[in-house]
This record gives sequence, structure tokens and C-alpha cells, in this order.
Amino acid sequence: MSRVKKPFYYGGVVKNDHFCNRVKEIKELQNDIDTGLNILLYAPRRFGKTSLVLKSVKATKYKYIFLDFMSIVDEEEFINEYFNAITKSFDTSTDKVIKFVKDVLKIRPNVNVEFDINGMPTFGLNFKHNESKSVLKEVLDIPYQYALHNDEKIVVIFDEFQEIINLNIEDKLRASIQHHGDIVSYIFLGSKKSIMTKLFFDKSKSFYKSVKHLPIDKIEADQWYKYIQKGFNDFDKKIDMKYIDTILSISNGFPYYTQQIANELFNSTLQNVDEEMVQIAIESILSKEEDLFLNEWHNLSQNQKKALKLLIKNDGLNIYTKDILSDFNFTSSSLKKAVEGLLQKDMIDVKQGQYYLQDPLLYHYFTTCLFK
Repeated sequence: MSRVKKPFYYGGVVKNDHFCNRVKEIKELQNDIDTGLNILLYAPRRFGKTSLVLKSVKATKYKYIFLDFMSIVDEEEFINEYFNAITKSFDTSTDKVIKFVKDVLKIRPNVNVEFDINGMPTFGLNFKHNESKSVLKEVLDIPYQYALHNDEKIVVIFDEFQEIINLNIEDKLRASIQHHGDIVSYIFLGSKKSIMTKLFFDKSKSFYKSVKHLPIDKIEADQWYKYIQKGFNDFDKKIDMKYIDTILSISNGFPYYTQQIANELFNSTLQNVDEEMVQIAIESILSKEEDLFLNEWHNLSQNQKKALKLLIKNDGLNIYTKDILSDFNFTSSSLKKAVEGLLQKDMIDVKQGQYYLQDPLLYHYFTTCLFK
């Protein structure tokens, strides 16, 4: 049996042998898709949510459409990007794709097809600006029409969905998909909790109570032990459990960071991992991420910076006590305003009354480099 060239992978969608656990979440996602539910799943960046959803959906064998909202800047770009994603998912000849969409689109905009050097098509639509409202409505209905026409379920995955707030199409999208029943399942992924919760849990918003919320937690340590040790063992290398504990103490089980540190360590290990190798690997990664982390720091107001130091020093607990406020020269109201700003920026989160940094590697950088 062939084996992967390297046992650890990060920086893109994780597949096959590089995927660690998530058995429970995969099963629940697949059951929900089978039932025809629309699903909301949000988690911080680098938490592995996109990899989880794509692995789950691919295993169902349903046809799926994937669209990342991150780079889309306006309604017309959304129409063309979504149209291209839809048509590419049909997995049929270009002529059949064009025939089908022309049968479905009543206002008949011109369908453009361009081919890359490998002969792969990119589909687009030509329409006048004043036609965008009608074209949008019809493009949004294509997955439903395709599902009806072919008597099969379709899954639509919208990644980084919080970016929709910049496009002014929330109402139109919700108005369309609420009529698609259980033959088209929608999965909404997002990394900005503050925006995603407002989109789906605010009574004034179009998507209020329109989805099942599926929380995902970090991967348990025992699963990482098995996965990381196997990765090293498969290449005749050894890593003791205590060093995996060190990795997890920094990554907090985030798939991206856990894979990143394990990969860095694997590359520098000839046979057996030792303490010095672990520290060198972590320092190397912090050096690579430093510019990004410093940019996040510089984008905070002075009070937000001070509040972040307060939270870290006090482990995010009992932050409004008189002594803590006095130590950092805060009033209760000024600290509250700074903390709310950090929550809105998704720099921090709160669980059971304890505030914490969402990004574990950022936390490690702050505590070992910036605030030392």
C-alpha cells in the first residue's frame, strides 16, 4: 500500500490520510444532510471546519456546490462566481450544461465559457446592470431546478459566509432558498462568530432560526496522540508523548496549528524527537507568523491592547473586580467597552464567564514574545 509523502499537512483543505478523527461530527453532518436540514457551522480560522464539511459531504456521494465568499466584492461578482460554481458541479459536458441553464434561465442572459490551458471551463453570464435583480433570483434557483430535474439531492456549501453582509443580498438569498425544501441542503460556514451569530440569531435578520447550529469543539488529545505518533512511526521516526503534550499545549488542538508544529518537527527530525527540536520548531513557526500577529496587535486601540493584557494576566476571570480595574487604570465601563471591541473583532471569546484569545498560537506569541 502506498503511503503519503509526508504525514502532516496544513494550509488547505485536509483530505484522506491527513485527516484526524471528527467521526462524531461527520456522522451528524451526514445525517442532517440526508434529512435535508440547513446547517450553520462557525469556528475560528484554522479550526478545520471547511475540511470537515467537505469530507462529510463527499462521503455522502451527493452532488455539491462550493462557494467561498471571502473574495467576492459585490452582487454581480457573486452572481458570476456562484453561477460558475454551480455549473462546474454538474460534472457533464459543456454543451449539456449550457443547454440546461438556458432552459432554466427565463431572461436568457448570454452564457460565456472560457477554457484554461488544461481545457477546464469557467462559466459566466453577460447581463445588463438593471437585470441583476432578476438574474440573481434565477441563478439562486438553479440548484433547486437541477435537483428537481434530476431527482437527486444537492448540497450547497457557503464558506466564510459572514462576508455576505457586504453584498446586500441577505434578504434575496433567504427568500430564494426557503422554497427549496429538503432536496437542497445549505451549509453555512463562518469564522467570525460575532457576525455569524448576528446573522442567524438576531430576530431582525433574514436568516433568523433558519438553520440547525452544529457546534464543533477541538479534537481530543487522545486522537492527536494516535495520529501524530503514527505519522512519525510510519517513517521510522519516534516522538514521545510528552512532546505531543507540548505541541497540544500550544495548539490547543486546533488542526492547522497542530499539523503545522508536527510538520515542522517531523522535517527536522532524523530519528528521535528531543526537547531542543520541539522548541526550535515552535520558534520557527512563531517567526513565520510574527508579521501577521503584530498586524493584529497594531489594529487594536490602546484601550483594547490594555484590556487584552489584563485578560491574559488574570486568565480572563473576575476581570471587573476593584483591584484588577485599579491595577490597569480602568473604570468598569471603559473596560467593558474595550472587551466588547475585542469580542467584535473576534480577537477573544467568552465561555462560562471566562474570556480567552480565540487563536492559541497568537496567545502563545503574546505571552512568550510580546508581553515577556
